Amino acid sequence: MEIVELKTLISLVETGSVTITAKELNRVPSAITTRIQQLESNLGIQLFAREKKRLIATSKALELYEYACQIIKLVNTAELNIKVDKPGGKFRLGALESMASTRLPAPLAKMHEDHPTIELELTTGIRDTLYSALINGLYDAILIADAPIDERLERRAVFQEDLIIVAPKNHPKIRTPNDINCPNILVFKEGCSYRDRLLDWYDSFNAHPKRIAEVTSYHAILGGVASGMGIGIVPKIMFDQFANKHLLTAHTIEGSLGRVQIDFIWKRGLLSANTSALLNYL
Repeated sequence: MEIVELKTLISLVETGSVTITAKELNRVPSAITTRIQQLESNLGIQLFAREKKRLIATSKALELYEYACQIIKLVNTAELNIKVDKPGGKFRLGALESMASTRLPAPLAKMHEDHPTIELELTTGIRDTLYSALINGLYDAILIADAPIDERLERRAVFQEDLIIVAPKNHPKIRTPNDINCPNILVFKEGCSYRDRLLDWYDSFNAHPKRIAEVTSYHAILGGVASGMGIGIVPKIMFDQFANKHLLTAHTIEGSLGRVQIDFIWKRGLLSANTSALLNYL
């Protein structure tokens, strides 16, 4: 069945007249008759009984009429939403774990309040994984730090984060790697921008950690450091929200390595209504 056939059926059921239907659909009467005959032939049923100059809808025609009205309404809604491009529908967002747990809840809640038809799909990950997924079309937008310069992307700086080194309770002040009592570091896997910054900090003093232990969450880093497994690097806001921070010590990273910019990034030319809405809240 085609849309034009359903529109023809709707008009014929409502008017009972081929002539009026032809005027409504801007067709000649013979085209209307042909459409209905084709529809009846394809379905293998009689939809209308001919009575003088009127067409009387059968029970099957009335049943099909109900479906046709729903289909046409859905088609019209889809066309309107696509043309207007207003916020709504699926929105695939990727973000660093620290963003998802600290910076994003308030703007996402406000966006949901104002645009309840947006169906948010939020996924967390590390910089390289989120960046590759955006390039491959798996996300509509991402929030990451230290994103590569890429002409295929557009971006807006939205947050500044202070990074700190966390060490166990009562650890002496850390200014250089030589001050660290526990030689192991707890970090995310390769491709994490904060891991890169911690290793760059070591390199700036011509030093290297004894062992790198890869973990999957900031709570694992903070909990592991509190238990004496080593040191880690985390956004200060994550440390501030950690329930057991009395078991830790926080140490400032001097210079640019301790200050990171978080960018909101989308593919060039694809700033959708959903992406634009979240950008406004950010």
